[in-house]
Amino acid sequence: MRILVSICVSVGGLFAAQSDATFFENKIRPVLAEKCWSCHATSAKTSFAGLQLDTKAGLLKGSDAGSVIAPGKPEESRLYKAVLYESATKMPPTGKLPAEVLVDFRNWILQGAVWPDEGVAATAKASAKKANSDHWAWKPVVEVAPPQVKDAAWVLDDLDRFILAKLEEKALRPVSEATREIWLRRVTLDLTGLPPSVEEQDEFLRERSYEKVVDRLLGSNAFGQRWGRHWLDQTYYADNIEIGRRVPARHAWRYRDYVIDSVNRDVAYPRFILEQIAGDQLTWTAPEERRSNLVATGFLALGPWPLVNADKEQLKMDVVDLQVDMIGRSMLGLTMGCSRCHDHKFDPITLKDYYGMAGILSSTRTLTGRMHLTVFSNINSVVLPELPDELAKRAEESRIYWEDLAKARLVLSELHAKRKPMVKDTEEAKAVDKEIGQATQAVKLLVYLPVIPPTAHAVQDQDMPADSRINIRGNAHQLGAETPRSGVVIGGKDGKLDIADFTSGRKELAEWIGSKDNPLTARVMVNRVWHHLFGTGIVPTIDNLGTRAMAPSHPELLDYLVANYVENGWSLKKLVRRIVLSRTYRLGGESYPKAMEVDPENRLLWRMSRRRLEAETIRDAMLAVNGSLDRTAGGPALPLAVKGNVVLAEPEFLIEETKLDPATRLKRSVYLPVLRKSQLPELDVLNLFNFPDTNQITGARQATTIPTQALYLMNAPFVQEQAAVLAKLVLAENGSDSERVRLLVRRVYARDARSGEVEQLLRFVKEFAERNTSGGPTEARIEAWKRLCHSLLMSNEFLYRS
Repeated sequence: MRILVSICVSVGGLFAAQSDATFFENKIRPVLAEKCWSCHATSAKTSFAGLQLDTKAGLLKGSDAGSVIAPGKPEESRLYKAVLYESATKMPPTGKLPAEVLVDFRNWILQGAVWPDEGVAATAKASAKKANSDHWAWKPVVEVAPPQVKDAAWVLDDLDRFILAKLEEKALRPVSEATREIWLRRVTLDLTGLPPSVEEQDEFLRERSYEKVVDRLLGSNAFGQRWGRHWLDQTYYADNIEIGRRVPARHAWRYRDYVIDSVNRDVAYPRFILEQIAGDQLTWTAPEERRSNLVATGFLALGPWPLVNADKEQLKMDVVDLQVDMIGRSMLGLTMGCSRCHDHKFDPITLKDYYGMAGILSSTRTLTGRMHLTVFSNINSVVLPELPDELAKRAEESRIYWEDLAKARLVLSELHAKRKPMVKDTEEAKAVDKEIGQATQAVKLLVYLPVIPPTAHAVQDQDMPADSRINIRGNAHQLGAETPRSGVVIGGKDGKLDIADFTSGRKELAEWIGSKDNPLTARVMVNRVWHHLFGTGIVPTIDNLGTRAMAPSHPELLDYLVANYVENGWSLKKLVRRIVLSRTYRLGGESYPKAMEVDPENRLLWRMSRRRLEAETIRDAMLAVNGSLDRTAGGPALPLAVKGNVVLAEPEFLIEETKLDPATRLKRSVYLPVLRKSQLPELDVLNLFNFPDTNQITGARQATTIPTQALYLMNAPFVQEQAAVLAKLVLAENGSDSERVRLLVRRVYARDARSGEVEQLLRFVKEFAERNTSGGPTEARIEAWKRLCHSLLMSNEFLYRS
């Protein structure tokens, strides 16, 4: 295990420098400030044991007894042992840190104990005022004319001119176009997360219309399922609450379905922002609209909130901090959380900016303070307006519910009667005891899962909204000056909001974020779209457009697309359509020496970069190519269990980890349970292939390569099952084995078999069957085809998008 962890860290470190610094500012520095600096800081009256933990130099110097930190090795770090209370020195002496904080310290040390360089920070802080007006991202978006290029015939869309002009400056040329087969698989995976079917391949190769393909994909439900998941990566969405606990957030799925539906309806981005931040404050004309608006605020309501925390004020501000950080990263491309304890060390975001936004969110009710049986969480929830057809449906569901409960109780009663005369500890008695346990579980679930009106996790304004006071060093009990609720000062422009009386200000904040005058919001969104289509954003640090962001490769192109995006009503579908129909998106993936020498990272886009499919796409594609994917959309998917005595007022509800709900196990991954910390064992493909941590904001997923991924693909029952289904499907086809192989290649790789490929694959089938005849020739033949299908499903060509 340690070897695998080391591999993950070494690979992940290539991508994590920015997030590590943010992690330190959000999770580590506030704890050091509150718990350690009174005794271990340069400003302390006495630095006990010579240890100073308020500077990077002090940390690395250690104490009088020697080093206290071993980057990458938490178990060898004296600091970590001290906070674990596993050494003679136990720190802090006032009491052991909470378990989640200890996890943060372990992860921080494991990732190299990153402490942002203070020299750089001081320089950045000194020049913050200048950066406020000079940094490109703070400046207004300007309309840019497409540049002139030498090879005008190459251009399909004006965006191509920006790409080609940069290449011509470097005396480079773009590679040739990808084949139609490669382009079709690329665009289908990018827009829907699924491979093209054989029928879709035939239609495209026959009609040869790129535009018709793109319009079909944009109009499919699968587009919202794919791109809705992109948005969920930038939220704290999950089907349970609190880090490491299996307590369900029973109605979280409604927010997921809202996001997917909004993407499919191509809701204008400012409206999408407004609904998620302030949907409960919007006017409405129909119950359906009111429901959607309330559900949308799940954006703020869902998160890794603790179930229990005795310090209510600190809990409230910790929740607010996560919300501020989420809004900053997902919508503004700003690391707002870094300003909780001090002015931002690199960007011109002040404590006043942070607590201006924090005041809006602290005036918002996210947690209720207790658990509710019908909700199973402490997240604020609201009953949604019921539609006429739902009233009739709920009446019927109630009738069925009481019938099922009566039947379940009868079964349990009969089992108890059957068990009563049996001798204890006999095999017969043990078998009945097991049945009684299962029947008891069924009764408990029914008792505590009554039919209730439609409910959603949502936020509401507090009864008395108010400005927030600065929390000194992030401590909710050490208060500084009161700060008016506001947005952020960007490019010298005031973030002042005209907040309506007796409201939190969320509506005004959302309108400020979604304004066309805000230079960040549209830039962030367009850059994210480019990232999802090309693998890297025009600005690679897609969660951070601040002064520490990587420079844009094509700044003029970014502003050109942003201006067009806003002009076209902030339409995601129009933006995606334009990009995927460009010449740049059609490029092949081959390379040539000069381009590799001048631009090895392909920032100039002289070719299309090859990249591995995301975890969900790997799983969904396996189900799609063998025809077993359940395309039913929406609805809950939590397999629930109950713990505790049925007579208790509030038993502990848990998420059943042994298996997925059979009714949903073949649905698209976006509709399966998403848990905090790690996913269900049946969904190990998500755990292994970099599914995002739902307790963090993830704009760009990592793509690590570790041995257990190959082991999973070779041995996992899920992969073997899909290979068997695929083999059965192919063998059921009429025709010769050569025709079956050609069909298999088209289903899995979305292309025709190449010269000699059919013969090679048939030779594999023949030789495998000849070596494995113990079950007879028929069984040997079936097993050979299973193995062939399995080998294709775990091949690089299937797992990567070209």
